[in-house]
Amino acid sequence: MRPTVRLHVLHSAVLLTGSLLSANALAVDVNAGDYTALPSGTNVAAWYQQFSRSDQFNPDGGQNSSRATSLKSNISILRLIHFTEIAGITVDPQILLPFGHVYNARIGGQSLGSASGLADPILGATFWLINQPDKGASGRYFGVTPLVYLPIGSYDRQNALNLGENRYKLDLQLGWVEPLWGKASMELYGDAVLYGDNDDAGSGKQTLEQDPTYQLQANLRYDFNTRQRVALGYSASTGGKQFLDGNYLGQKTSVQQVRLEVQQMVAPTVQLSAQLTHDTQVEGGFREDLGVNLRALFLY
Repeated sequence: MRPTVRLHVLHSAVLLTGSLLSANALAVDVNAGDYTALPSGTNVAAWYQQFSRSDQFNPDGGQNSSRATSLKSNISILRLIHFTEIAGITVDPQILLPFGHVYNARIGGQSLGSASGLADPILGATFWLINQPDKGASGRYFGVTPLVYLPIGSYDRQNALNLGENRYKLDLQLGWVEPLWGKASMELYGDAVLYGDNDDAGSGKQTLEQDPTYQLQANLRYDFNTRQRVALGYSASTGGKQFLDGNYLGQKTSVQQVRLEVQQMVAPTVQLSAQLTHDTQVEGGFREDLGVNLRALFLY
C-alpha cells in the first residue's frame, strides 16, 4: 500500500480559513502486488520516495485557479511489515512512518508557505481471507486491511501548511486479486475512510469536521515472469466534504487518477518499482499534474 501524506492548507478565499487536502492519495493507495500474502515469518522493509507537482486548484462550485497556483511535495515513507499466522489466517502487522517537505504552495499568487517534518504514523494489518498463491500467474487473494492514523505528526494551526492532521483517521480497505488469462490479472480495491474531528483548526480554535471518503482502485497487471511486472491503474474517489464550525469550506474529495507502474526484482530479496500518476479530474482541491512514486522493497 502506498500512502500519500495529506496536507492542511489555510486558504483566505474560503471563509478566510480552512483545511484542504492536497488531492494526491485519498485513502491508502496500492502498488501492484501489495495483496500478495508472503509466507509466515517473512519480514519486509520498504522505502518510498514520492514527488508530486500540482498547478491547478479546483474549489467545489467555484472558479478554478491555475494562474500563479502550485503545490510541490517530496515525501518519504518507511514501512515495516511482519507476516505471521493467526488461527490459520495470514496476517501482516505493519507500521508506516511518513515525513518530508511541502513547498511552493500558492493559490492565485497568494503564498501558503511550506511545511516539513513528520506526518501522522499509520498502524495496520491485512487479514487474508482467501490465500491461493498457485492460481494463475499472480495468485488469487482477498484481504481486509484496517489502518489507523495517529495524530502525532507536525501540526500548528497558525501555519497554512501542515504534514500532520491533528485528528484520528480509520481507513478500512478491501483488496481482491483475480487471475484473468495467461500472465494477466486484475486487482480491485475499495476504501472507506472515517475522520475524527480536529478541534484546533482555523484562527480561533475552531472544529474541523469531514464526511467519510470512498475510493475505488483497479490495476490491470501483467507479470512477464517472477521478477518483472507492469500495471496500468485507475482510481476514483468521492465524499469528504469539510466543515469548519458547521460551515462548508468548498473542499471535498473528488478525484480521478490514472497510473502506470513498473516493478523489477534486482536481487533475490530486493525489488524496485516506479510509478507515474496523473489526476484527470478534481473537484474540491489541488489537481496533481504529475506524481512520481519510487519504492525499494527488501525481504528478509
